[in-house]
Amino acid sequence: MQRKKIAVIGIGSFGKLFVRYLYEDGHEVIAIDKDPIIIDSIKDYVTVAVALDATDEHALRSQGIGDVDFAVIALADDFETSIICADSLKKAGVNQIYARYQTDLQKKVLELLGIRDLFNPEERAARSMAEIFSFAGMRSSFLLSEEYSVVEVTVPKRYINKTIAEADLRHKYNINVITIKRYTTNKDSKRESDSKVEKILGIPHGNTVLREEDVVVLFGSQADLTKFLEA
Repeated sequence: MQRKKIAVIGIGSFGKLFVRYLYEDGHEVIAIDKDPIIIDSIKDYVTVAVALDATDEHALRSQGIGDVDFAVIALADDFETSIICADSLKKAGVNQIYARYQTDLQKKVLELLGIRDLFNPEERAARSMAEIFSFAGMRSSFLLSEEYSVVEVTVPKRYINKTIAEADLRHKYNINVITIKRYTTNKDSKRESDSKVEKILGIPHGNTVLREEDVVVLFGSQADLTKFLEA
């Protein structure tokens, strides 16, 4: 993995988790928020934590904002600040800007400012949860974009004891099997609740046999995955 320099502006509930995951993954993380109490609470989980007004272009430049690989505007409740911040980042020379939106109007305004990488965590979480309830066997769903997803699905009965090659999901549905999660029995476990251990099988070969209770991790477009799940 290539280490990136990433600035995250707006450290709310989403921002706190986001910067921590980035830092744990080995990236250089600059966390920015106007609230010094919030900044103090996350200083041990980022590379640099600084309290400043994100609408102050000079203050942003003082943190070397123009040198970051990515800047993420994670503000949730202050859209005016998001707009001014986005404009300041562009003037500072930041090429890759991700911005959070909450409404379609906010999305359109950000697009008019030339911000193309937009995200809505609540919308993605809601859509993923809806898919879990909508399709039998769905374990989890992660939206990579508006078009593509990664989903975890318990192996449908029609594919049990078939190989991946025989299931032929790539040609039938245009989806790829990324890996398989398989539960194995831990004979040394003293408690029955701990007797099953989840094992990741890595990149599966075509001759890998799908077993009952296997969880397959699939990648594909929303449309192709829906066809597979509905079938």
